[in-house]
Amino acid sequence: MTSSAAYLKQFYDATKAMGDSAITSDAMFEIEGFETIALLTPQFPMPVLTTFGEIELPGPLGTMMYQPQQTKIAHQGSVTLKETRAGHINDTMLRLLSSGRQGVFNAKIYEGTPENFYRAFRLYDCFFQLENPDRNWEDRSQPLKITGTLFFHYFGEVIPGNVSPTKAIGS
Repeated sequence: MTSSAAYLKQFYDATKAMGDSAITSDAMFEIEGFETIALLTPQFPMPVLTTFGEIELPGPLGTMMYQPQQTKIAHQGSVTLKETRAGHINDTMLRLLSSGRQGVFNAKIYEGTPENFYRAFRLYDCFFQLENPDRNWEDRSQPLKITGTLFFHYFGEVIPGNVSPTKAIGS
């Protein structure tokens, strides 16, 4: 029987042996040279190495097979920035765009915080394509958020952290 308590306990034990699940909120995105903006970046993409897709290979008698394409190093994903009354996001974008690199920067994603993290992922040649945010004088219930797309390159570089994955951050 597949639902006996003893059988299900085996899966429970095997799952627990792998450790605690990673929690989506336990991460920070840090732009090199603009470290304080990490506090205003609640949403960002998590890099994952994968293939770009499949190559279809025809075979005899109308059959076909798949072969993986090259490793995908150019990535993109949704990003959200929270603006402040002092205009931190606007100022950061102006500084990035006037830096001589057309807004291109390097960044790190920490699983944890920059001070206490399990591991960090190094991103290269990142840039934002941001949407114009809507202002609505009837909405007094949420902060001004600027959303868009983060484009970046990820080569699988992982920086070891200073906290063990078996220990909770902050404990």
